[in-house]
Amino acid sequence: MPSTLWSSVTLALAAVSSARATSPIVKGSNVSWLGVRNSTANYDYFFNVPFGQAPVGSLRFKPPVEWSPDTPGVTVNATAYGNSCEEGIDRGLSQISEDCLNLNIWRPSGITEKVPVLVWIYGGGFYFGAAVGYPGDQIVVSSMRLGKPVIYVAFNYRTGLFGFPPGQDAAAAGALNLGLKDQRLALEWIQKNIGYFGGDPTKVTLFGESAGAISTGYQSLYNGGDIGGVFHGMILESGSPSSVNVAPANDPVLESAYAFVVNATGCSNSTQKFECVRNAPANVLRQANRDVILPPAEWMGVDQGPVVLGPVLAPGDVFLPELPSQSLRAGRFAKVPFINGDELDEGTVFTNETTPETDELVIEWLTKQIPGLYFGINNVTAVKELLKFYPADPAAGSPYNTGNDTFGLAAQFKRLNSIVGDLIFHAARRDHLRIATQFGVDAWSYHHTEAVPGADAKYGVYHGAELVFVFQVVDPSVPQGLLDLGEAVIDYWLTFAYTLNPNPTSGTARPYWPKYGTNQTSLGLASNITIESDTFRSEGIDFIINSPSLYN
Repeated sequence: MPSTLWSSVTLALAAVSSARATSPIVKGSNVSWLGVRNSTANYDYFFNVPFGQAPVGSLRFKPPVEWSPDTPGVTVNATAYGNSCEEGIDRGLSQISEDCLNLNIWRPSGITEKVPVLVWIYGGGFYFGAAVGYPGDQIVVSSMRLGKPVIYVAFNYRTGLFGFPPGQDAAAAGALNLGLKDQRLALEWIQKNIGYFGGDPTKVTLFGESAGAISTGYQSLYNGGDIGGVFHGMILESGSPSSVNVAPANDPVLESAYAFVVNATGCSNSTQKFECVRNAPANVLRQANRDVILPPAEWMGVDQGPVVLGPVLAPGDVFLPELPSQSLRAGRFAKVPFINGDELDEGTVFTNETTPETDELVIEWLTKQIPGLYFGINNVTAVKELLKFYPADPAAGSPYNTGNDTFGLAAQFKRLNSIVGDLIFHAARRDHLRIATQFGVDAWSYHHTEAVPGADAKYGVYHGAELVFVFQVVDPSVPQGLLDLGEAVIDYWLTFAYTLNPNPTSGTARPYWPKYGTNQTSLGLASNITIESDTFRSEGIDFIINSPSLYN
């Protein structure tokens, strides 16, 4: 569900716009920031804080440039949300612009000691997303209630065509993986400035969901793992470094996408096509970004989109000079503690509900349409072998624990859901955790297994379902067990931000969460929190991990 949290934004805006009393001012080096205080809930917020210069004009399709004030000593008005970045779909956001490299900060009012910092990277398949969709007010309020106050930061980064221009011309222009570089610049800004807001730059935890979790993993690969101390722990929610296909810039699909953009911008006859595209009108690029290589309707899932534009493999790149799986196995990653978890039914929102009726159609989907950035799997033999581990029996498919119920959908919908969930999420998570354990990194795993009441049963515990617990926007009418789960989740997350270990040592007793270790132990997140062995579908998942044509 792309907008799992979107309905909470209006509530969050109403909350932060009420009870405005004094206006806090934070003084930095050559700049100050004017924010807003919510005197009722006792927190401050600072919105639209610039960290990068507007990537427009000559800076379009270029690595981000650090923002600095035009006039030393200027006060930035940080009292209202700024622009969100251009998106590959139209979600009706009122403030969309290429001038979007800003971040939002929430903090407890009147903090006198440096507190840990939680930094959020949004998901959206690398083609959409906005910091405004993930307000941190309830996280900060919960942190104060639990006696573990934190600062929460969410930043924007470029996605789609603007953040990940495709093709060899983009590579030659140094324009690859710009969105990841936006993320890095935001982290560097936080290191330099969060102390002025009361944050401890030595206690920064990076966390994200879906493409945000994948991005979090990519940030740990920066410079071969030499990340320069910009963060100290990670929480990856439904996404791992090896989750999606990372193709080289000259991949035929990427070149096809570039050709589409060149044509859409009227640059086909230009001798300097990339420069011509760079100088195209903003509205023309916006439309090209939304139209480029849309998946066929007969293969669309409810959470699918034009994710052909995303991170690419690039020799010499600071993030992806090689496949992420290769970087991990060679130890070229930051050895910071982390949590990595998935939903029970990760695949359900990515697959089409009516098309996968037969083995042949499942194979066609996997070889042509798999949403690992839509490059498909070119080894039909490996795909046919993979199907042996995933029976067509509906009782074995996802959503799991629903027996033979097919929900009136395609005969192999549940089978394909199971395969896709493992291909993109569970295999990459398990591999990440195993490798980290081999390198002596402290790591924890979770498995979210209980749906929120009212959720559509055909999606089960779907991709992104944990977000209502993390962001503390659980409907208060749900059963008490789920309210307790929400309290436990935020307590684990906050404790990790403080100690790089999720197990609280004070306050309400929580079930002990063991490290993943060689026993492959995971925490089952549900009304009744349990300890489970992360060995489900082991044959199929191991086959994926050990098959280069299927994995990464």
